[in-house]
Amino acid sequence: MIRLNPTRLELRIEDLTEFSEIKNEFEAIKKTRDEKVKNLLGGNVLTNLKTKQDAVQERIGFVPRPRHSSQ
Repeated sequence: MIRLNPTRLELRIEDLTEFSEIKNEFEAIKKTRDEKVKNLLGGNVLTNLKTKQDAVQERIGFVPRPRHSSQ
């Protein structure tokens, strides 16, 4: 049950420009952080990373094997 009437939200052009500025700042921070990590750990960091699923499977000892269809 709604006790109060919903309030109206308005999106202004100033809000959009502020959002895009903040988004660009966060992207720049992320780029610099990624570059620092890459420089610290070496150039082949991305090739050594495992997916989260692979890490979990390795930790619990699960070895996925492909299923063969019998036709």
